[in-house]
Amino acid sequence: MSINIILYLIEIAIIVVALIVGTIIFAKKDKKNYTKFFIIAMVTFVLVFLITFFVEKPDMQVNTVEVIEAKSNHKLEKVNTVYHFQNVTDNVNIVGDIDYDKIGDYKVTYEIDTMTGKYSKEVTVKVVDTTPPVITLEGKDSYRQSYSTEYEEPGYTAVDNYDGDVTKKVKTEKIEIDDDHFNIKYTVSDKAKNTSEKIRKVTIIDDVPPTITLNGFHNKTVYLDNNYEEDGAKAEDEKDGDLTDKIQITGEVDTSKEGDYEITYTVSDSKGNKATETRKVTVKDASKVQSNSVIYLTFDDGPSDDTGYLLDVLKKYNVKATFFVTGRGDDGIIKRAYDEGHQIALHTYSHDYSYVYSSIDNYFTDLNKIKERVKNITGYESNLIRFPGGSSNTVSRSYDGGTHIMSYLTKEVERRGYHYFDWNVSSGDAGGTTTAQGVYENVVNSLKPNGSSIVLQHDNKSFSIKAVKDIIQYGYDNGYTFDVLTENSPGAHHGVNN
Repeated sequence: MSINIILYLIEIAIIVVALIVGTIIFAKKDKKNYTKFFIIAMVTFVLVFLITFFVEKPDMQVNTVEVIEAKSNHKLEKVNTVYHFQNVTDNVNIVGDIDYDKIGDYKVTYEIDTMTGKYSKEVTVKVVDTTPPVITLEGKDSYRQSYSTEYEEPGYTAVDNYDGDVTKKVKTEKIEIDDDHFNIKYTVSDKAKNTSEKIRKVTIIDDVPPTITLNGFHNKTVYLDNNYEEDGAKAEDEKDGDLTDKIQITGEVDTSKEGDYEITYTVSDSKGNKATETRKVTVKDASKVQSNSVIYLTFDDGPSDDTGYLLDVLKKYNVKATFFVTGRGDDGIIKRAYDEGHQIALHTYSHDYSYVYSSIDNYFTDLNKIKERVKNITGYESNLIRFPGGSSNTVSRSYDGGTHIMSYLTKEVERRGYHYFDWNVSSGDAGGTTTAQGVYENVVNSLKPNGSSIVLQHDNKSFSIKAVKDIIQYGYDNGYTFDVLTENSPGAHHGVNN
């Protein structure tokens, strides 16, 4: 109820009380004086009422301070105002400018016309930012991660209604819960210190199967009527540890019949992740084994980070190989290979086809550079080479300007005292073959009984290197010997196509 209405009610109450008192005093004793009293009272009431009505001020229900959120849809509204018993809110004017997009204090005035002139009240409008930024997580709020991988943040954004994009201000914190759970807490504050946070829950799961390592070779040869001896295997799980005693071995080898047999090794960890490995066992007639065949293992494009492992395998089985090296890799690996009796031959320094095959001069400049590297490392001056892509390559046509450079180079290198080698057994590791088993099968199925097998592999292909142990075992089991290439070795020259 407005103050003005209360004032009018008080006035009415006073006149009512006065009339009651006058009635009590005058009505029974002096009716003439009561009439006079009544007229005076009513005239006085009317005069007071009229004066009050004239000087009445509007009743504005206004706060001295109004708080409005910046950059929101809320604007300063007219205040509820009653004047002369009527709601005159629509007649109120707001005087003063407010920048609703900028934090600050603004002075404005509510004004309305009255019978005695303008009536106004000043108000302080505070435009504030009290809304925290909104953090939006990309992906799911609950995240499942394999224990074998590092946590990869799916991403997040943070937008503030006043500051705009505040993603760069987001701070992340990893909160460990237990061995299988942790949270990522995202926190961000705007310039007004409004802060918000969000949580992403991460569950660590075990989805990695154990690793089975076969004892001995993946491929094994047994001769007719001999006993097959199971070499067994080992199993290790990153979570459960040693699972060797849980390996199940299935399959049989009938040494009374020639053929290929498979032994399967299977093991599961405590989470049900299963691993399987197989060993191929070949039963053959010993009388069919060749005894006058040579395998030349050759490796292009090294040295690489895997060459050290390859040298370990070759050393273990007392096999020497030939390395056609490039300008890549560690000098120490080349020195080790040379010191351990392997042949160091020349492939290319740059291995850039567009350079070496663009001209005769470029080819020999590149060749001399790799030759010099080998000499500086080993003190040995090699004159054994292999053309990038082999002597039969056709890629050189794209760079030689139609000069048929390979037809010239195959003759020119020999004229300059070099011996070049192609191959007659390809592992396929530079083509469509991408597994150790595939490399093994390509090699053993292409070996030359009663002849020389120059095998092409690459020691920068880790899967190819993993097949070497089984290739060696196959060679030994089948009467092959191993040797390095020399000036007197067969070149296995291809037909020149350019």
